[in-house]
Formats: sequence, structure tokens, C-alpha cells
Amino acid sequence: MNALSVSGLTLTCGDTTLVDDLSFELPAGATLGIVGESGSGKSLTLRSVMGILPEAVTRHGEIRCEARTAMVFQEPATALNPTMRVGDLVARTWRRHHPDTSAREARAAAAELFDQVGIDDAVRRLRAWPHELSGGMRQRVMIAAALATDPDVLLCDEPTTALDVRVQAQILQLLRDLVSERGMAMVFVSHDLAVVASVCSQILVMRHGRLVESGPMDRVLAVPQEQYTRDLLAANLARRLADREGVLR
Repeated sequence: MNALSVSGLTLTCGDTTLVDDLSFELPAGATLGIVGESGSGKSLTLRSVMGILPEAVTRHGEIRCEARTAMVFQEPATALNPTMRVGDLVARTWRRHHPDTSAREARAAAAELFDQVGIDDAVRRLRAWPHELSGGMRQRVMIAAALATDPDVLLCDEPTTALDVRVQAQILQLLRDLVSERGMAMVFVSHDLAVVASVCSQILVMRHGRLVESGPMDRVLAVPQEQYTRDLLAANLARRLADREGVLR
């Protein structure tokens, strides 16, 4: 059974085609990575699923998703409301999706979600403002807010890009644990093949809005069929070796 099916997705802005005839299926509980350089249409694909495309973008094709879907955005500093305490954000999200609960019950649920995503001293942190939290902590708040909807499908739009390597590893481990524990399906978008490989079992490679290659993660990484995929692998390895040399110096 598929949690999400995308068929012939085409996105245009005026005479420019941003995503061209993209199709894929996401079985319930599966993990899919979408990789490609900036401008390849990765984030727009997720926004299409959520129905939050920019007004200038026109969508064609079919998206079938009966499952509850939530999204974690790339930069939590801009996704969070600076005038709202983080606990209020999660509690309000909880009440919207659990309308029969009281404000007190929603706050207790928010504290429990904070604890689940690894936020220490969860009850106290409910009263924190976004600017009082680190980047990694803000991203954990965004994940908690997404989980407050009880999603069957979690869409992650480069959620670790702005984080340092140590915090990035923690967030990736958190996502792996949550997918396993909750049985969620997940789509994880990134330009970083190594990051996607650490959390996903299937992969789509996109370039200029088109699907270049797809398949099981292990097969695509071991024996890429397309030159663009090989170029991405080489660029990813070269960057990581350069970063490692910089750390060792």
C-alpha cells in the first residue's frame, strides 16, 4: 500500500518548467531520498505534496496522498514564529489536530514530544523563545511540531543543512529512530548523498527538474547508471575529504 503516489508532476512558472513529468511512489513505512543540485526541483516537489507552492507556480499531474503528512523545513530560524514561545507552537499544533483535548492536555503532550525528540528539561523549555535555542534545538522543536500532527508521512526539506556535523548526526539519528518507532514513511531532500544514504533505503536523483536515476540506495550508490549520479558521488566524496583535511590541520 502506498502512502504517497506522484504521477506526471509538472511545475511551471510562466514559460519555465521547474519540474518535468516526475513520477514516484512511496510505500507505507518506506524511506525515500531525493538528491540533486540547487534548482533541481527537490524542494518544490515536497511543497507540491503539501499544497504550499508559490502563487506564481502552476501544477499539473496527480498527487495521491490519503495519509497524514507533515513537513520539516530547511531553516528552523525562519520557520519558527519569533513572537511565539516554542511550547505554544507545539501545543497549538497538537490541539488543532486533536480538537477534543484541553489546553492543559495539549501542553502536556508538547512536553512529551519535546522529550521524545531529545530536548532536555522539556517542561522548562516549553517557555523558551526561538532565539534562546541553538540551531539544533530549534530543529528538534520543528520536528516535535511535525510529530504533533501524528503524521504517516514525514517530509524533510534539507533539515540538517545549517547544522554543524555533530548536531547533524544527532538529528539524523533522531529521524532514523522516529521512523522506526512510529512506522512513518519519510521523504528526505538533500544535495548531500551521504546524508540521504544514512536515512533512506530508496533514492531519486534529479537534475534541472527531471528524474535522472532512481532505485534502491545500495544499488544506485554502488553502481550508478548515469554520469550525473557519478558526478554527484565524486563531488560529495571530494568535499568530505577536503572537510576532513581541514579538521586534521
